[in-house]
Amino acid sequence: MDLVILIGSFFVMLFLGIPIAFTLCLSSILYLVLYTNIPLIIVAQQLLKGVDSFTLLAIPFFVIAGCLMQGGGISRRIVDFARKLVGWIPGGMAVVDIVASMIFAAMTGAGAATTAAVGGIMIPYMEEDGYDPGFASAIQTVGGVFGPIIPPSILMVLYAVASNESVSDMLLAGLIPGLLLGLILLLAVVAQCIKKGYRGAGKFELGAAIKSFGHAFFALLAPVIILGGIYSGKTTPTEASAICCFYCLVIGLFVYREIKLKDVCKIVYGGVKSAAGIMLIVAATQVFGWVITRAGIPQNIATMFTSSISSPLMFMLSVVVILLVAGCFIDAVPALLIFAPIFCPTAQAYGINLVYFGVVMVIVLCIGLATPPVGINLYVASSVGGQPVHKIIPHLPIPLLAIFIGTMLVLLIPDIVIFLPNLMNGAAG
Repeated sequence: MDLVILIGSFFVMLFLGIPIAFTLCLSSILYLVLYTNIPLIIVAQQLLKGVDSFTLLAIPFFVIAGCLMQGGGISRRIVDFARKLVGWIPGGMAVVDIVASMIFAAMTGAGAATTAAVGGIMIPYMEEDGYDPGFASAIQTVGGVFGPIIPPSILMVLYAVASNESVSDMLLAGLIPGLLLGLILLLAVVAQCIKKGYRGAGKFELGAAIKSFGHAFFALLAPVIILGGIYSGKTTPTEASAICCFYCLVIGLFVYREIKLKDVCKIVYGGVKSAAGIMLIVAATQVFGWVITRAGIPQNIATMFTSSISSPLMFMLSVVVILLVAGCFIDAVPALLIFAPIFCPTAQAYGINLVYFGVVMVIVLCIGLATPPVGINLYVASSVGGQPVHKIIPHLPIPLLAIFIGTMLVLLIPDIVIFLPNLMNGAAG
């Protein structure tokens, strides 16, 4: 009965529309009051413990960096470079949208930020080129999925903290899967565009591409600085995120000169406000995670799986189904922090590599960013594209199917995930 109260109250409050952070805390408090004699001060202690981490400082820095990129003209130059590079391909503007989203993802680590920054520029461009507005918004909705997959990734950092895995390994492990999913999505979208009659924009001109690269050089240097610092061992992911934040500020102020000194506080405030929401959820999931661990839920689930399912593959497929459903109703950040402590012990019992397991979890939850009723990318694309959600949804199945096919490839071929971490660890050894 205690577990029914804990889980039941969580879902009741969730469907009543209570913010997820408060839902997590209130259901935890209800369980503690009804079934334990533990002083409620434990809630405050666990809230503090949830965010008392040097590693988690990377999250606000990456969020603020994303705001600085958007305000400083970095995202616009990335889009322009992508147009000159791949805009000539059939369905060129849709291809540009996806490529630009992947490049921007390599700077911010967040789906909503990627969707807003690239979509605000690309969706109007696509409409001007004759694309159906709903289709254009749908492409950007799915393009934003790469934000939390391609490193640096906020979700990868959170999973690393939740599972005690290496942050560097997790970030590196997302690179090849992210590129693979991007390639599959590009093929699917090009096929759609050919069928719909959307053509490329002109011919490829090497000179124009080189000139555009020159304009975007300092923007494109950001992921090199971030990932180069992390993988060379010169900086931790948190230090790299702070450097990225400072770099984007300097570029926006003194190189592109699109940020005015008077606007800095406003831009940073927007980033801090977004980061605060994420960190509040992180703190609340620490409370909820502590309670469900004390209630024995991870142990019970591990026993249930290992007693009824003998195959690690069947366990992985079961997790995918559970997370696909959960991702439709819970945002990726709380879903990851709720389910990682539950499923990781079971994955270990099956002998599954936790870095590989984490990447699969992140990718599957990222699909939920583009699916109703909770998918935040869907609503961000709707807002920046000026299209109602019901006109975007009919265009989502094929791009989402492409992402799902890529996810299955990653699940069935673990080497796609663990190749780079193993290579770097071997080189370091």
